[in-house]
Formats: sequence, C-alpha cells, structure tokens
Amino acid sequence: MDQFATADNTSAAARRREARIAKGYSLEDLAIATGLTVEEIAAAEEPLQIVPQPHLERIEHVIS
Repeated sequence: MDQFATADNTSAAARRREARIAKGYSLEDLAIATGLTVEEIAAAEEPLQIVPQPHLERIEHVIS
C-alpha cells in the first residue's frame, strides 16, 4: 500500500511542477502569487516531501 501512496505523491509533485511551468511561473513568481517561500514551493514539487495541506491548496489555487 505504501507503494501506491509514493506513486501518487510523485505524480502529484510532477503535476504541480508541470502546471507551474505551463502557466509561465518561475518558482519566485509562484512564491509571490501564493505568499509562500521559494523553498516551500520547491518542496511541493519534490516527490516524497511532506507538505502542509494549506500550502498545497494555495499552490493549486494559483496554478489551476
């Protein structure tokens, strides 16, 4: 079961990165738009990182 959670986390992180790039946002741009730090954005784009749900929601709101 852990393998599925890992696969989901990896694909979600990759999807966030791809969506950011498709929207033309740099890490810095998205940090400004979300009120998060560049480090927090980068962590959300890395597989296996634990990211607080409110951070993910802020990112998703801007890139969706």
